[in-house]
Amino acid sequence: MRPSKFLALLTFLTLVLPAFGEDLPSTTFVKDGKTWRITAGEERVIVRGIRPEEQLWGPYQFPRPYDLGDRLVVAVHIADDDVSSFGKANRWFESRDQGKNWDEIDASVAPECGVKLANGDRLFFPMENGIDVSDYKFEWFSHKLPDYDFSKKAEPGTFPMPEGVLTWMGGCSIYAYDADRLAPEFDKKVWHAKRLPAGATEAIDEDVQVDWPKLTRVVHVVGGKKILKSIFPRGNLKLGPDGALWISAFSGEGHLNPENGWYSPYYSAELFRSEDLGRSFQRVAHMEYPADGKNYPYLSGGFSDSDFEFMPDGSIVWVFRSNWYGSTGEEWSPTYITRSEDGGKTWSDPVRFTPIGTLPRLCSLKSGFTLFCYARPGMFVRVCLDDSGREWSEPLELMTPGDRSKLANVVVDPPKFHDWDGACNNPEILPLDERRALFFYSDFYYPDDEGVKRKTILCRELTITEE
Repeated sequence: MRPSKFLALLTFLTLVLPAFGEDLPSTTFVKDGKTWRITAGEERVIVRGIRPEEQLWGPYQFPRPYDLGDRLVVAVHIADDDVSSFGKANRWFESRDQGKNWDEIDASVAPECGVKLANGDRLFFPMENGIDVSDYKFEWFSHKLPDYDFSKKAEPGTFPMPEGVLTWMGGCSIYAYDADRLAPEFDKKVWHAKRLPAGATEAIDEDVQVDWPKLTRVVHVVGGKKILKSIFPRGNLKLGPDGALWISAFSGEGHLNPENGWYSPYYSAELFRSEDLGRSFQRVAHMEYPADGKNYPYLSGGFSDSDFEFMPDGSIVWVFRSNWYGSTGEEWSPTYITRSEDGGKTWSDPVRFTPIGTLPRLCSLKSGFTLFCYARPGMFVRVCLDDSGREWSEPLELMTPGDRSKLANVVVDPPKFHDWDGACNNPEILPLDERRALFFYSDFYYPDDEGVKRKTILCRELTITEE
């Protein structure tokens, strides 16, 4: 055996095989007077991508899983992480044995991943690229006069004076506009959906009307390039116990507060509901980030990525991400949580839930257990201990929050944050049955068969058993 082959094999044996001899991660908790254990199963590879030194951030991240009934499907983002490429090519994979083995499939499966509605249709919201508006005429601050009319509508091919401007790290300026003031090509409050009618094999493109007061659209300006960000809902579409469709979304990078029309440099979280099989959505709740320097620090991204779940006692739990590196330089900040006991009409003041949480996700199992996953740095899962979302278990650690940079093919010293972390930390969780869920995540340092670390998308089963 050549020395290089021997070293690769030795690396693989050292890093991978010991994990199979170790105890699987687990933790116990008490619920309803009984002791339970949640255990993470073996890691299962969905796809191995590029080496991290080729491009540390962007491709081979952000898994998005879906349950199609007879199989599980996951989309893997393989483009850059910016507003211009959200809707660019994903790679798609399916598993017909609940996540143990995965095969690549065609992207045409996407519409089948929509939520199944009462009439048998499936509704799917694809991610969308931003729109290049570099050739449009923009009114800038030098044109602002004391009598400037902020209610006037822009002419086609132009953008009016922005309501507010935010500057991000790296020289990106973000201009915020009241959508009602934009030219007719951009003022529509719609989400672009794909509807797969019951019994059909071809999806229909559909514009879904959205009731979104003070919808704010933003233009990212970097150098001479100007990109109008799309407004697709990033949250997970869910069927509520009331039979309606629910989905969360968030405002642009800077937005207008619908209560007073004032500009805020923070994100706001939004919750929408549809009673007409997804042909239109009405806003149920708007959660403004009330920066006060104490409970809600000024150095924050505001309430952005969020998720919600319907609890056994009839309440709704809603959790929010607050970190946003581009605007603050902070890689992690707390997750916040709020509750509603009247179907989403009113909400408690959000409180700090966990010290971190980049893409918080909730899921309910058929047996009544509710799981919550969050990350950065590390990755964790907690279980709700009551029926209302007030009490939660200690976290099950699925990836260490410590320094992982020494696992890299090429060790960077000193490491930057994502060298240290070694993952994108945007996990997702999907219920399987009464006491099982599947956890999806990335690992930038997962070895291939030759021992070479590659950005890898994985999953592992979470199982709850009674002690």
